[in-house]
Amino acid sequence: MKKIGVGILLFLAFVSCGVNMGDRIDTESLSVYFLPGVEKDQAVAFAEYWRDNGFLGENKQVIQLEKEKDVILIKLIEKENFHNEPISITEEAMLQDLERYLKRNIFQREVEIVITDNTFRPILKRQNE
Repeated sequence: MKKIGVGILLFLAFVSCGVNMGDRIDTESLSVYFLPGVEKDQAVAFAEYWRDNGFLGENKQVIQLEKEKDVILIKLIEKENFHNEPISITEEAMLQDLERYLKRNIFQREVEIVITDNTFRPILKRQNE
């Protein structure tokens, strides 16, 4: 699981946003914002997992965690030069594996990874959306 999806996730980069992003924790080149409904200990565990499993790239990343109904949304900002590239079946499978891992080991509830623009609005690229 350590190297799963590193390639797909390294295209995500920090972009400043002017919206309320929630409470924040920082580790190295990562900021994880978490909105009400997501516990701070879950956000910390997620940030540690992200860092310890090679998902950090050269650029600062900003991720937002949000609870919607009984699902944790992990919102990843897509780097602009990947906007027109569709997610392949292999990449989709890696994202689903990552979602299952995070469900079992971090959040203990359904998890959905959402690729977003720099305002955390979803970009419809995943095949199951």
